[in-house]
Amino acid sequence: MVSTEYITVEEIASVMEEVVEKFLIPRFNELGMNATGDWLKAVGGEAVPGKGLIMGLDYTEQLTKGQEPATVPLPDLKRWAKAKFRLNDAAAGAVAHRVQRKIQERGTTWYEKGGSDLLEVLEEQDTLNFVNMKLGQYATPRIQEQLLRQLRG
Repeated sequence: MVSTEYITVEEIASVMEEVVEKFLIPRFNELGMNATGDWLKAVGGEAVPGKGLIMGLDYTEQLTKGQEPATVPLPDLKRWAKAKFRLNDAAAGAVAHRVQRKIQERGTTWYEKGGSDLLEVLEEQDTLNFVNMKLGQYATPRIQEQLLRQLRG
């Protein structure tokens, strides 16, 4: 792991944005999760001193674990059905009612499958190697410079 004391918050945020673009969004798309595009617009990398963050919409939890049996608001489902299946208002309303009943009874398909591996991509070795490589590219010259200064006294 690269020491973050040699890396700025902006650099960490930049690496997190690259992780989102290179790893997380492709996984989201592979899983066929996109409907309205809201999640794709909202997900992004951020940073605080010494720590990278990836932020997204609240329903990311339902994308990863699925929605257990519950009542999902009909307007949300209608908007989803309209976008996902390119339906008109009437057809989207009918689909939304059926989906709402199904989720009330059994939960979402992702819930029935035990969740998705959407966020697991962030812990995969390729992703971790990428993060370490990118952070190392920022830190290595600074560490070298500091060591040279110390050697020169």
